[in-house]
Amino acid sequence: MLHRGTIAIALLATFVTNTTYANDFDIQFSGFASLTLSYTDDSDIGFASSYSNENDAGFSATRDSILGGQANISLAKKWDSVFQVVIQDHAFKSFDNFLELAFVRYRPNRHWAIRAGRLNSDLYLLSEYPYVGYAYLWVRPPHSYYSFANIAGNFDGVDVEYSKAINEGFLRIKLAYGSSTAKLEAYNDDFFIDFDNLATFSAAYTLDAWTLRFSLSQSNFGDYKLTSLDEYLGALDAVPQSIWPQARAISDKFNTKGNSIEYAAFGVTYDHNNWLIQSELGVSESDWIVAPSVLSTYVSAGYRVDNAIFYTGFSGAKNRRDVVEITPPVFLPGTQEQVSQPIQQLAAVTQSAVRITNVHQHSINIGVKWHLSDRIALKAQLDRFDIKPQGAGLWSLNNRDDAIKSNTVHIFSLNASMVF
Repeated sequence: MLHRGTIAIALLATFVTNTTYANDFDIQFSGFASLTLSYTDDSDIGFASSYSNENDAGFSATRDSILGGQANISLAKKWDSVFQVVIQDHAFKSFDNFLELAFVRYRPNRHWAIRAGRLNSDLYLLSEYPYVGYAYLWVRPPHSYYSFANIAGNFDGVDVEYSKAINEGFLRIKLAYGSSTAKLEAYNDDFFIDFDNLATFSAAYTLDAWTLRFSLSQSNFGDYKLTSLDEYLGALDAVPQSIWPQARAISDKFNTKGNSIEYAAFGVTYDHNNWLIQSELGVSESDWIVAPSVLSTYVSAGYRVDNAIFYTGFSGAKNRRDVVEITPPVFLPGTQEQVSQPIQQLAAVTQSAVRITNVHQHSINIGVKWHLSDRIALKAQLDRFDIKPQGAGLWSLNNRDDAIKSNTVHIFSLNASMVF
């Protein structure tokens, strides 16, 4: 696997460079944490800040709490390395799933940098610090935009960066290639999905109070591990085409084979005097129904008053294609019940499955961030989410009937974010 190879190369390069340039060796440790108590007011709809984390309803002290540690290692004049571990409420718990960064970097000169290992994807404005709550306004990054971004937050491979001061601003361009494996949970079973041949281009430009970022990414869906999905696809493929012609097409939509995902994003930040304004827009294109084509965006505005920043924002996400309509199977007169009943049940399961994968929601929030010190910030935030019928793809529904109606969920959160 590519990801194991690149991490091994990073570790080997760290060891070799360390032994060769022992006099230049230096290591610095740092950490960050976000401790959050939150409450959702709908017990039938589970909330998670990302696809990777546990869904929960009611009171929770874990779903948005994070503890991270990082080691920055200076190896030689032009070499360094970074390792970062982030403990959070992942549904699949393993060290590999908590290891966010593990790379070695070579800087031949001040304009170029080459990295190999586990890297941040650099697709979003928050790509370099998505878990450092002290560094941004909100209790959590905007849900409609960043909940799916989490599973593509890092990859295993290489990237090359070019940076240069242009006029009075600073330009950074990056090309990256690698692979990633999302380790999730679905229906109380492990769900792994590979992203192969992941290629990314990103560019960021900073000028005075403005930061602009643009990124493009493409990846093939690779192998997956999910027993229930294997059984489901096998059942669809076994249905006679004369009874349910749509079964084969539905199987292709749920199967990762031959499917890919493309993504484009644009972000802007304005930070001047008392105002902090930030917005991002993302567009994905995918034929895999589990990760459908989605348009997502948010805009957030904050105003500083002494040590506090009062903020509000809007976010939204919506499928770019219509919900798949399921045509019922047709049976010839006299078909035995032991033949018709399983196929009818399979069609009903399929109808439910296509409903819960779609995304159509928007939200508004208000909050305050108070800088208690140079290392600690306290936050309070209230979110209102409006989920449209057949649009709860970012949520966990205990009652499947909720999938076909509108739902409103409020979340209140108290947070302490710190760096150390």
